[in-house]
Amino acid sequence: MKIALICAGRRFDICEVVFGNRHRVTEFIDSLEETDQKKIVALLSYTAENGTSSNPEKFRKLEGGIWEFKSRQVRILCFFDKGRVIITTHGFVKKRGKTPRGEIEKARKLKDAYFGERGRG
Repeated sequence: MKIALICAGRRFDICEVVFGNRHRVTEFIDSLEETDQKKIVALLSYTAENGTSSNPEKFRKLEGGIWEFKSRQVRILCFFDKGRVIITTHGFVKKRGKTPRGEIEKARKLKDAYFGERGRG
């Protein structure tokens, strides 16, 4: 499984899982309206430079080692690797209610595959 750097900072390097030649998180961000793009990019940059937000309206733990970046209805799911690395799996726009179980499962499966290939988990 390949990963690509999205942004680097003093506290974290934020990367994304690459599927074939598709950078799904980057493509997802590029597909957003400009206002939402700016907000989620600012949140990722802030996290890379300063660490994760203690505000659950910006960053929160879901389950199974999966976390989510939140900006209004925009969500990017992720998990942590050693060495101050955050791996993003995918993004989506949440319609209502809680984060859908299917989205959490998708991220968890990618996390398991990521660590399985690296011989740890």
